[in-house]
Amino acid sequence: MIPGRRPSLLIQLSMLIALAAGLSVGHAQPGPDSTTADTTDLSTRLEPILDSFSDAEGRTEQVAERFARLRDRPLDPNRASAAALSVLPGLSPRLAQRIVRHRSEQGAFQSLRSMQDVEGVTAETVRTVRPFLSIRTESESTVFPSADTILSNLDVRWIQAYTRRLERRRGDRTDRFLGPPGRLATRFRLEYERRLQLALTLDKDPGEPLRWSPTTDTYGLDHVVGSLALRDLGPVQTLILGDFSAQFGQGVALWQGIRFGKGRDPVSPVLQHGRGLRPYRSASEANFFRGAAATVDLPAHLSLTAFASRRARDASLDSSLARTEDPDAPIPVRTISSGGLHRTATERARKGTFGETTIGGALEYRSPSLHLGATSYHARFNRPLRPGDKPYRQFRVSGRATSTASVYGTAYLGDYTLFGEAARSARGAYGGVLGGAVDLGTTGQAIILGRRYPPRLAPFYGNAFGNGGRPQNETGVYTGLRLRVARNWTIGTYFDQYRAPWLRFNMPRPSTGWEGRAVVEYEPRPWLSTYLQVRVQSEDESTDYQRRGDRALDGVQAEQRHSVRWHMEYEFSDALTLRTRTEWSRHRARDAEAEGFFLSQGVRWLPHPSLQIDARVAFFDTDGFAARIYAYEHDLRYSFSVPVFFDRGRRSYVLAQYEPFPGLTLEAKFGITRYDNRDTIGSGLNQIAGSRRRDLRLQVRWAL
Repeated sequence: MIPGRRPSLLIQLSMLIALAAGLSVGHAQPGPDSTTADTTDLSTRLEPILDSFSDAEGRTEQVAERFARLRDRPLDPNRASAAALSVLPGLSPRLAQRIVRHRSEQGAFQSLRSMQDVEGVTAETVRTVRPFLSIRTESESTVFPSADTILSNLDVRWIQAYTRRLERRRGDRTDRFLGPPGRLATRFRLEYERRLQLALTLDKDPGEPLRWSPTTDTYGLDHVVGSLALRDLGPVQTLILGDFSAQFGQGVALWQGIRFGKGRDPVSPVLQHGRGLRPYRSASEANFFRGAAATVDLPAHLSLTAFASRRARDASLDSSLARTEDPDAPIPVRTISSGGLHRTATERARKGTFGETTIGGALEYRSPSLHLGATSYHARFNRPLRPGDKPYRQFRVSGRATSTASVYGTAYLGDYTLFGEAARSARGAYGGVLGGAVDLGTTGQAIILGRRYPPRLAPFYGNAFGNGGRPQNETGVYTGLRLRVARNWTIGTYFDQYRAPWLRFNMPRPSTGWEGRAVVEYEPRPWLSTYLQVRVQSEDESTDYQRRGDRALDGVQAEQRHSVRWHMEYEFSDALTLRTRTEWSRHRARDAEAEGFFLSQGVRWLPHPSLQIDARVAFFDTDGFAARIYAYEHDLRYSFSVPVFFDRGRRSYVLAQYEPFPGLTLEAKFGITRYDNRDTIGSGLNQIAGSRRRDLRLQVRWAL
């Protein structure tokens, strides 16, 4: 640490630890009847998943939306596919396949408890997935239900949220931002069982104006998505009109939306299978289609999917690349924007400037032990893509069109699973993934996955497992292992080694890296759990080497990051839960070293069945951004936060959820962050003057 710092912070941390220890001694543990899972608290189940998104801004919101929808509208284990079940915390793809096979051979499950008849599904497994599953009796014989049947069984949900940072940013003070500083979001859902779903989402980011401009797809709020989805209509498995996403295979060719990666669970998130067509309801403004899509069942376990989309995306135009011989030709696009911000005149000028028209489809074969498929798409653009002449951009998608095709498969051989996908790009490059996994039930799980994404692969809609973003310019091997070494002890570990055979951004030559993580979990009682995590990363980064009497030479150096985390969760009763976390990090480069420390104490209190309060106070002290630490915190429904902490300061928040009567929920969160060594917070137009940052978040949820 930097010498000469005040000891007051350490004193405060010591007092906080003493307070937590004193509380744990002075309260009685809950009785045996408290082993039933609290279906209102998803943090314990979702935090291992959110760990894989700590370095990716914006994607945690999509994760939150998915699991919040599952809690609002749980899956029926008698109807859900193996791909849909496999995304649930605690259910591996192999277990999901066993559940589907068991119900097809033995009949429908009469209760969630009866799922324990499936090999590998324990009482703990059922307890973990209980918030996301529900046995329902739905009509299967009537293809088109009567209007009275639909109206009498409609599920209507409306959510209105408003959030804002109380301090004014530079863009607000200078009037560079054209709209008010708050974020406004509206969500509307109308559902009949799972067969009819009508969804509408409207969202305005902070600083964006309220305006009506149909030419740029702006209707009051800046971002509007909606869809009508019909399911189980005779041979029509799924029909979607409006906005939708598509996920097939392992995601090498086509995968939109969330893709889980490396996290505390070293096996299940890595082995994923595409869920096909899904209605798109997220406030995120990237990675979805707009048009029509359908999946139809065919004889002999086959299904056929087709989709067509036409939408406008944000992009940065480069007039310097315009063709001088044809002044009427469209100005080329250098980069496609995915942030979705339209606060300034410059950002508004990018909105909807890049039009893409896409057609595609998939043919799949599914049996209890084998899943095979092929997918392809072709996209045309209204402007040419010209990524520029920098070496790291050389193999990106360019021109007026692109296409990708792939074949994929998964085989279930007893306790073993083999899976893979091979894709071909429009440039003729081949790449893909190949792996195998073993699931020994309560004993453990293991996986090995190899990937090869050549620089020329460049799938426009791909999102496969890897260390980077899209499956391009990367080769690597991942191994993961999870073992239950004793009744209450579990060990999870993975090691991932990768290489970029071509230049990455700001890198003068090809680079390599590796990452390892080990997690020891101990749960002696259902009301007491703790884990210790050690994580090590090493990756090449660019640097300058100074030669005597000569100019500096570009080179690479290996930079390492280490972190150790301890977390404990203790339920005193059904009404009171404490969470304590401490984490240490260190970043080492060739001529620099930085360290960081984080400590937090959280509490969940239910003073009344209709009122729930979450609060946390955290202290952090790091040598700058290099030693940064990410830490999950509770947020409003459909939102999760994994903020980054660096420099020196403290953060606290209070989140209250109140249900005055069934169907109506009011939520409010107030958070404040104070820095001891900063006069400004943030940078650019988002910069705040002073050392304090306050956030207010409000939300109303109504269900009929």
